[in-house]
Amino acid sequence: MLIRLMWIGMFCGVLSGCSVATYRHKLEDYQGSDRVGMTFDNRNLDYIRVYPNTNECINLDAPDNGYTNNAIGFQTKLNNKELGFPEIPESSPMKHEFWVSAKGNIAVRMIAANGSAHTITFKPVIGNYYYVTGVLVSPYSPRHLAVYEIFKTDKGFYDRRPVTDLAIKNCKAFDSRFQQF
Repeated sequence: MLIRLMWIGMFCGVLSGCSVATYRHKLEDYQGSDRVGMTFDNRNLDYIRVYPNTNECINLDAPDNGYTNNAIGFQTKLNNKELGFPEIPESSPMKHEFWVSAKGNIAVRMIAANGSAHTITFKPVIGNYYYVTGVLVSPYSPRHLAVYEIFKTDKGFYDRRPVTDLAIKNCKAFDSRFQQF
């Protein structure tokens, strides 16, 4: 009887429409000319989700959205995805680099293991490069998301400056959704 109830529960769960397919979508390189290069620190064990083409609000179901890493398993240099973007001194040897659409604003969300999320939304400059990392504030709190614009100094070195957070929220259509990312 118990086994039958377990099978019925699993069957109902599969048929309930509770699909996670859109949440497991991996970010793909944008092929258009209106793009920016984004480097993601792969040392973070938190999920990082990117929402390109964000306008007045973050559309959680847009087809261009995607995760930059899989936070399951060991993070090694073998997992890298390098396209040759400029490096700053803080660049991690373990990283993922993507071309991201710069048609609209870009929202980047770091989702911690405890379910909390921190989002930064910014207006990209076409052709520029950005560095995304998680800053460890204290050993007792989750990492804090940081997004930096990479620029070339007068001396020819690359440096970083934080982007201005536009503080754009999720679209109202997603307010009743259990997962807000």
